[in-house]
Amino acid sequence: GLEMGADDYLAKPFEPRELLARIRNVLRRTEALPANLEPLAVRRARFSRWVFDLEHRHLVDPDDRVVVLSGAEFRLLRVFIAHANKVLSREQLVALSSGRNYEAQDRAIDLQVSRLRNKLGDDGGPDGLIKTVRNEGYVLASSVNLE
Repeated sequence: GLEMGADDYLAKPFEPRELLARIRNVLRRTEALPANLEPLAVRRARFSRWVFDLEHRHLVDPDDRVVVLSGAEFRLLRVFIAHANKVLSREQLVALSSGRNYEAQDRAIDLQVSRLRNKLGDDGGPDGLIKTVRNEGYVLASSVNLE
């Protein structure tokens, strides 16, 4: 069942309409994910005077200081870099950064975005690197050069 990784289940007897509704729901969630789930095959990414060093798993700020990232922050920034200037929903961010399913009441991704913003010196305002798109998700609003 759910403990073994299933997305959903129905107890017998069930209504065929309920089965179809649940199938559509799972399909809608999976179709919303970007097709490119592969990790970045680059060593460095440059954006807005920052350098993201994927090989050493850290950031270098515009003043050449190293900013250490947690594992979750590293994976989240890697997703933002791979999908720069594209709005990503919370569901997509969770799936792409951790491989798990997003649950509507789970706000862990918001906390991770907040921590990453802090490390980027981003207050979430209009000039920030990671922007909130109301009712949609988040976007890394920067051009990225991959090396």
